[in-house]
Amino acid sequence: MKPLATLALLLALSLSAVAAEKKDGISISFDSDDQRAQLAPRYDVRDARLAVTTRGGAATLLLTNDKVAVQLSEALLAKMKAKGDGGLLEEMIVAGVRTAMSKAVEYPLANIRSAEISNGALILTNDEGKPVFDDIQVNGEIVTKDLSTADAAKFVSAFRAMKKR
Repeated sequence: MKPLATLALLLALSLSAVAAEKKDGISISFDSDDQRAQLAPRYDVRDARLAVTTRGGAATLLLTNDKVAVQLSEALLAKMKAKGDGGLLEEMIVAGVRTAMSKAVEYPLANIRSAEISNGALILTNDEGKPVFDDIQVNGEIVTKDLSTADAAKFVSAFRAMKKR
C-alpha cells in the first residue's frame, strides 16, 4: 500500500508547511503493505453501525455493515483552514490538503478475524494473523491505542455481533 503511505507523507508535509507558524499542527502517518487497506470516500458517521473517536479527538474509527474504517474526525477537519491573512498559495495548499484529508482508510470486515482489547488498546487482527490499523497515527498517537477503554469495548462488542451475523 505504498501509494497510500506516500500520500500520507505528502499530506503531513503540506500540513506542516501550512501550520509552520502554529504550535498545533496536524501530523498523519500510515504505512501498510496489506492491499486490502484501501483509501475510500469519507463516511458519514451517522451511517455507521458504530463510530468512536480517539481520546485526543483527532480520528474516528467506524464499523459499517461490511468495512472497518478510520478517518479524521469532523472536529479536526474543521481546524484545517488558512490563517485570515494567508496568501493564495497557502489557501490553495489548505484546500488541497483538506480535500485529500476528507477520505477514509477502510478494511473489509470479512477479512478481520478478531477484535480484542489488550493493555487498553484495541487490537484488530486480519485473517492472516496480522494487525490491522496499528500503523495509523494522527498527531503522534496510534489510532487503535488512543481509544478510551469504554469505546474500545463498545467496538469489540459491536464487531463480534456483526461477525456472528
